[in-house]
Amino acid sequence: MFWGSHDHVLDEKGRTSLPKEFREALQDVDGGAWITAYPQCLAILPAPAFSTLRDRLTGEGSDVDSIQHLQRLILGMAAPCSFDKQGRILIPPKLRSWAHLQRDIVFTGLGEKIEIWDRTRHEEELEQTRANYATYTQDLR
Repeated sequence: MFWGSHDHVLDEKGRTSLPKEFREALQDVDGGAWITAYPQCLAILPAPAFSTLRDRLTGEGSDVDSIQHLQRLILGMAAPCSFDKQGRILIPPKLRSWAHLQRDIVFTGLGEKIEIWDRTRHEEELEQTRANYATYTQDLR
């Protein structure tokens, strides 16, 4: 559903325009989208994908300590993600702070989700992937 990377900027109020192809795909989703915290970035998930993740985190075994930690992060930080008339989204202050988002950001499409990264942190993540590429690709077999 979502592929590619797009550089964008945040305004002083925490608004940014979502890349056109991402916005168009999300506008067709029943139930809209959710934005939430991930370990190093933020993620936008269409409502059905968010619902599936929510069900996995609150279903059987959700009393396990590690799952409760994930619940606090992913569910506890989640907020609806809607567009204004200019096609912009507002990233809540708590989420901006979590992901260290200042001005320069990157949207990265990863299939069913869109990640939002601080541009510098995204570049560091890609460099780590470059350095560990051979190791990471072993898991594809």
